[in-house]
Amino acid sequence: MEKHTAPPGDAWRLGAGPFIFSGVPPMCAGDLELVNDSDEKVKVRAIPVVGHRDRALERLGLSELRVGARLAPHDRTRVRAHFLLDPHTPPGTYTADLSCGGQREPVVVHVFERLGLQVEPDVIRLRGAGGDVLTTLVVVTNRGNVTETLRELALIFLEERNWVGRSLVYALRETKQDEGHQAYLDRLVHELRATLSRPARVTLRGGVSEIQPGETREVQLEITLPNELMKGRTYVGSTPFMSTELFFEVECNGANNSKKRRPR
Repeated sequence: MEKHTAPPGDAWRLGAGPFIFSGVPPMCAGDLELVNDSDEKVKVRAIPVVGHRDRALERLGLSELRVGARLAPHDRTRVRAHFLLDPHTPPGTYTADLSCGGQREPVVVHVFERLGLQVEPDVIRLRGAGGDVLTTLVVVTNRGNVTETLRELALIFLEERNWVGRSLVYALRETKQDEGHQAYLDRLVHELRATLSRPARVTLRGGVSEIQPGETREVQLEITLPNELMKGRTYVGSTPFMSTELFFEVECNGANNSKKRRPR
């Protein structure tokens, strides 16, 4: 695809810079002024970028500005344009020049921080009894443009699935018909408190402390389940994990300290 339908510098030119672009990878956008000095219609689809102080910027995507403009004869207009950047372009301010024939106009590109951590599986499903120490492996990919630092320890509040609804029904069953609402509320609070468990502990193993942009690492998690989990019930919860969250689903398949537990 041709970059323009008429020669730059003769038929059309740039307005006065500097032109300011900003955004997060993979795109930074901004406004650009174009001037058509000819008697013909002009299409401009791309403008070369020159004058890099760092040649690595070309590999990051700062080598060509994408435009897509249509200029009427003797038209002067501002158009939207953008750079397509490497997804892992580091945050910072980059400067270069736009080239239009013999004309050079400065361009300033502000690349902002982008956090983009991906964890697989998206839901960690476990089976065990209260007090068990379970291990599982997750694959973590840093799709952002900054280094992510791992925490060594996290706590998860595991809430029984349908916990509140079940507690409402249990309390209602235990409340006699001639008792008032206060007795029902007292039993509800007692039921909720009796089935509330302490947080589970998640410890990171394997010595992974940082994940660089574009890097994929295996991370081993060690999860200590709270003793209060009840056999036959399923618990869900989440905990912050760098710039994302870990989601857990735990099926309790045995009672605390039970010698007869089903396989995990």
